[in-house]
Amino acid sequence: MINAVIFDLDGIIIESEPLWKEVEKKVFAGVGLNLTTDMCRRTIGLDTYDTIKFWFAEKPWTGKDFTQLYNEIIGNMCVTMQEKVELKEGFLATLQMLKQKSLPVAVATSSPQVLIRTALHKFGILGEFNVLHSSEKEEYGKPHPGVYLTTSRKLDTDPRNCLAFEDSFNGALAAKAARMKVVTVPDPADFNDRRFDFADLKLSSLLEFTEEKFNLLNL
Repeated sequence: MINAVIFDLDGIIIESEPLWKEVEKKVFAGVGLNLTTDMCRRTIGLDTYDTIKFWFAEKPWTGKDFTQLYNEIIGNMCVTMQEKVELKEGFLATLQMLKQKSLPVAVATSSPQVLIRTALHKFGILGEFNVLHSSEKEEYGKPHPGVYLTTSRKLDTDPRNCLAFEDSFNGALAAKAARMKVVTVPDPADFNDRRFDFADLKLSSLLEFTEEKFNLLNL
């Protein structure tokens, strides 16, 4: 029985993955690392510190430490989100469907708290969520299940009774490792990736999430 629903932020609630790529290319260029779009896709689902560590392990740099880069990325994302970010198609209809069922809803994301609140406040939906939780508050980020386990605990719900919506492989793996039911909405470039086959449901858009599909997941 589904007693609560947890959404990832980036790629599920908001169309922010292109903005992350834009900001990461700009900031990492400042330390001599020229990322391509394909390179940026390798870190989708990771939190910002893990992304910085990933690229430092690949191509070490000098001059700026991790904290400086983190602050630059998050600062740029705050501004870019306020200016450019849009809601994902189908999200509001999905949220309304779940709210009509009186299900508590939460956000569990790799993005820091300031970006969660910035995005949700922009669209006037901050008050719709019972819990907002970032993996940056956890010892380990996605694909570790910590962010989902903590979110379910804050919802006072057994993780086995939670439904999670994710777009990335790392995020979907984290939710499944927490023993949740998982709906994936991968980036079109990843839709046929067999790594997503463990999900309970795979959609090309939240516009496809219907009452019938919810009921099948709720069996």
